[in-house]
Amino acid sequence: MLKKRSPLLAAALSLLAPGLGHVYAGNARKGLLLLGTPYGMALLVGFAGLFSTFYGLVGLLLFLIAFYMFAIVSAVRLALRQHEYQLRPYNRWYGYLGIFIVTTLLGHALFGARGSMLGYETYHIPGQSMDTALQVGDFITVNTRYAQPQVGDVIVFLYPEDRSIPYVKRVAALGNDRVSIEGGQVLRNGEPVSALSVPAQSRQRDYSITMAERRVPADEVFLLGDWRDNSNDSRFWGTVPTADIVGKVTYVWFSTNLERIGMAIN
Repeated sequence: MLKKRSPLLAAALSLLAPGLGHVYAGNARKGLLLLGTPYGMALLVGFAGLFSTFYGLVGLLLFLIAFYMFAIVSAVRLALRQHEYQLRPYNRWYGYLGIFIVTTLLGHALFGARGSMLGYETYHIPGQSMDTALQVGDFITVNTRYAQPQVGDVIVFLYPEDRSIPYVKRVAALGNDRVSIEGGQVLRNGEPVSALSVPAQSRQRDYSITMAERRVPADEVFLLGDWRDNSNDSRFWGTVPTADIVGKVTYVWFSTNLERIGMAIN
């Protein structure tokens, strides 16, 4: 059966899933290649660790915009050339629907496994315990390939009293360290750590000014919030195993305060 291909329908299908318009217009091989390209690019960016950088994310978004435009234009041009197209077995509505469902499921599976496959996770900040480094309304990106905690890093971890809840705090001491607070200053192995200094107005309460020395068990970390007076942290529930660390916070990818978008977290 001969049937002309519609450029408008080719464009619409390409917008729905880049490559689907090519399948409709008669080039299934190119269409399937285009359908798989975004997933291959996402895996490449993930393996390179670029999702945990703001510029890596922006670069991927720009690539996807250009890729969609190319796919749409290419599908329209192909459809315009198909004046008398011989329908193939896959040129049925259920064929297009099946391809769309499969690619959508693959996308959801890849996004669902982003922590392990793409090297990043995203979270929303609901509280003020890390103010001002992190503020209510921030959406953060976390590098899940983070393996070696360092003092001063802001990390996401599993809350010891309910491991289904992700928490965010700053690393104050590592395994086998001694940690204390004197005059509001955090001491690690008896020495003040500048990376853990916070404004005086954030440490007015007694438990933020003084803490007796504690020793951190091996393979665990001691964590503090930047707003010491308003932080539920290792002072109250102890240290956290390094195995329960999700990753290091790298940047704010979106925020209700638009000026914070793209801000690196140190």
